[in-house]
Amino acid sequence: RSFAVGGLRVHVFGGWGEIGGNQLLLEAGGEAILLDFGRPFGRWNQYFAEFLAPRSALGLRDLLALGLLPRLRGLYRDGPDDTLFPTALERRLLDGAPDAGHIRGLLLSHAHLDHSGAIAYLRADLPIYATPETAVILKAMQDTASAGLDGESAYLNRRRTSDEGVLKADHRAPYFRRPYRCLGGLPQGFHQLSPAKNKGLEGHPWEAVDLPFRVGGFRARAFPVDHSVPGAAAFAVETEEGLVVYTGDLRFHGREGGRTEAFLQALEGEPVFLLIVEGTRLGRPGGARTEEEVKEALHAAIRKHPGAPVAVDFAPRNVERLESCLAVARDLGRELVVTPKDAYLLWALSEVDPRYEAARRGVRVLRETRAQTQGWEERLWERGDLQGVTIEEVAKDPGSFLLAFGFYEINRLLDLRLHAGPKPEGLYIFSNSYWADDEQILDLRILMRWLSELNFRLLPESLRALPADPMEVDNPYHTSGHAPEEDLAGLVRRLRPRHLLPVHTEHPERWKELLRGEKIRILL
Repeated sequence: RSFAVGGLRVHVFGGWGEIGGNQLLLEAGGEAILLDFGRPFGRWNQYFAEFLAPRSALGLRDLLALGLLPRLRGLYRDGPDDTLFPTALERRLLDGAPDAGHIRGLLLSHAHLDHSGAIAYLRADLPIYATPETAVILKAMQDTASAGLDGESAYLNRRRTSDEGVLKADHRAPYFRRPYRCLGGLPQGFHQLSPAKNKGLEGHPWEAVDLPFRVGGFRARAFPVDHSVPGAAAFAVETEEGLVVYTGDLRFHGREGGRTEAFLQALEGEPVFLLIVEGTRLGRPGGARTEEEVKEALHAAIRKHPGAPVAVDFAPRNVERLESCLAVARDLGRELVVTPKDAYLLWALSEVDPRYEAARRGVRVLRETRAQTQGWEERLWERGDLQGVTIEEVAKDPGSFLLAFGFYEINRLLDLRLHAGPKPEGLYIFSNSYWADDEQILDLRILMRWLSELNFRLLPESLRALPADPMEVDNPYHTSGHAPEEDLAGLVRRLRPRHLLPVHTEHPERWKELLRGEKIRILL
């Protein structure tokens, strides 16, 4: 959808009438900027499944043909030493498309894939403006994943067209780094490390950018906000029509809720021309738990199971939840055990903000024998200051540990039972979001089969019925990364924009009811 507001044009390629997948283009004065460039999971999953994926060897063919990427010429990787257009067929998909040469950069709000998961396809010289936390999280994610084309958000494998007319990665060439512009400062050295043992990392240097900053002719400010991943930011962009504010994803009820409040206070009283606002929880009644309440619920549940093995399942980049689990473990005489990927992420973040160093040093890191160790993991252990622990050691006294294990670590609990035996009953706490889509319900069915086999009890108990409606699940061990609609309505009333553009919501029309009587034009 496209909206003309005075001299502004806003194109919403993703995030309209859907949660996530934000891909927005803001045009003014002959120039343009992107606001996030995420993967639209809802539409993506209508075409692709576990064993049916976009064909990387054919570059952008599938994604452009299916409308999962915007049709813009000059936006995507297409240089002499790296291209995603192996044949004329892919180029014809952009015949007649608008030119993207006036796009000056991408303003990236945070590191969740529904906001960042399509960066891999963008041309390699497009500057990406993000907080240093967001930048290092994306690099850590790419380093530790067996990432193909769609995971190349921080650096890329150059791809060339073979004689057969398909793309092939040049695995001999160094990785090529994207030009991140880190808002407010650079990480120490993490961004310069190659994830591979025998392959370098070169290309565009990361640069520190002072605030406020310029992107072409746009002057912009970034504001830290509270979300369920470190480094989330909202943006205010000055245009010839007035101030455009983009919230990204935010909330007030996390430990960093004061950041969201400070963002509002900084802009209150300024004339906001256009507010582009998230609305994940529009149409869903009720407030939100605080992270402190979640920590107390975890404490109460685990306290009742002294001596028992306990695993807590939470999102991989929810560092706030990791810190809650670390605090609970310490208070109950346990040690928190995390995976090497978790430890690697904490290392990356500690190079940006020293506060994460305490968590990095406070956890135990699962050490396993592997047939082949990746370069990133070798560098992690080479630091020499990790507290490693094996499953065999945990099995000797499971009540002394708290395991930060999720669905993809469930087989480690099998190893634990084989070493320690089936008693006592274990506890598996689902401290994650529940969406009730087909994929997650299938995963939960598999999870419950494992837990039954391994003598672990699932909490909250309401999940055992696999509710078809997420609203039926009252999970005291989790809180949303998004503000309730009452808080969102309060945010809009305080900023008092002339125009409001709803994104990241399945219920954009809900704003009409919430803002009845306000002199705000809602773009629908």
